[in-house]
Amino acid sequence: MEKQRKPASCDAVKALCSTAGTGTKPRDPQRLHTANLAKRERHRKRGKDTWTAKSRELSGQNMRSINSKSIAANKSLFKNPVDNCYQPQPEKTFSAEEARLVMKAVVEERLRNAEYDGNACSALARELADCVKHAVKDLLFFERYKIICFVVLGPVKQSDLCCCSRSVWCPSADTYAEYCFKNHSLFALCVLYAVYSE
Repeated sequence: MEKQRKPASCDAVKALCSTAGTGTKPRDPQRLHTANLAKRERHRKRGKDTWTAKSRELSGQNMRSINSKSIAANKSLFKNPVDNCYQPQPEKTFSAEEARLVMKAVVEERLRNAEYDGNACSALARELADCVKHAVKDLLFFERYKIICFVVLGPVKQSDLCCCSRSVWCPSADTYAEYCFKNHSLFALCVLYAVYSE
């Protein structure tokens, strides 16, 4: 364990600044502080001047080593500016109907003969959401769209379930698709959101 230092009292500071027993006058703490500040400032200026002289010398050497070919090559980079990549509207809008057909094929293939199991359904829902998302991305290539997939699995019983979601988006570019699957044991609600990235 480290020893904690006690805060220095005014008497201790005065004792350090005095020269008791040396035969000289005691030093004033305020004068010492001012002298130290002036000394630091002189040292800083001297170091800055040295650094400035060295940097000038190095920059002069570097300027001499640059030849005319490299200057011409650098200038050619600025002749062709980068195209603006900001697009407020998509070139091809997302088709919710095509996405729904892909979702239907994937969900029916995976859940055709599936039985409801409360312990395994959370992992199955995540896996199904990933499969649908990747299938839509791979089969329907829409540039600059972010795809989000949401899947709910539940047992078929004599009860109702209400799922809702809210989001902020641009109605002209962003859209969603949904598909509801049901067999003798379980139901699956799959919702896919397509959000355009400008």
